[in-house]
Amino acid sequence: MTTRGTDRSDDTPATVTQLAAALAALGHYEGTNSATEHAQEAARLGSESYYRLLLVNALLGHVEGEAVHADGAGGSADQLLAAHRQALAAVGAIDDPAKLLGFLRWRTLRVAGPLRESAQDPTTGPVVLAAAHAAEGLQQLLALCAAGQDPLSVSPETLLLDLRTARDALIAAVANIDIMVRLLQQAEDLFAR
Repeated sequence: MTTRGTDRSDDTPATVTQLAAALAALGHYEGTNSATEHAQEAARLGSESYYRLLLVNALLGHVEGEAVHADGAGGSADQLLAAHRQALAAVGAIDDPAKLLGFLRWRTLRVAGPLRESAQDPTTGPVVLAAAHAAEGLQQLLALCAAGQDPLSVSPETLLLDLRTARDALIAAVANIDIMVRLLQQAEDLFAR
């Protein structure tokens, strides 16, 4: 399979027309994909950059949905790993440890946000909150790992502060897991009587 990663000669972002065409190719765009349409939508939303951000994320969501279906269709563990490496290759993160760590952190931040939002609902319970804290801790650790790729660019004080932040988040995750364990143990004890 031949795909082109970010090792192309320029890193010019896709235009809104290209993004809309990609959405249309997946069957998820109903507009005319004209310059007039895009200008009107950007004006309605307040800026072209925000409009582009929405299009990029709509495309990402649809592509991730396709990836979920493709991953679920089967394949060996090695085939899945090779397929997942395609995403890393597409962003040029295969042979660049700093870029890989930055990309993985970005992915983790996209997981942490919805988990934090969900954890605001008291009916979700301690496990969702534990997952939110764990995601926060993981993204902080990935940031530290990325910073470690260029150790002269960050101060020891910043590293220590970031390590403590990651540790606090992971301790909070464990504390919420412990809450759930105690609740389950109490329920088990109650029904054992």
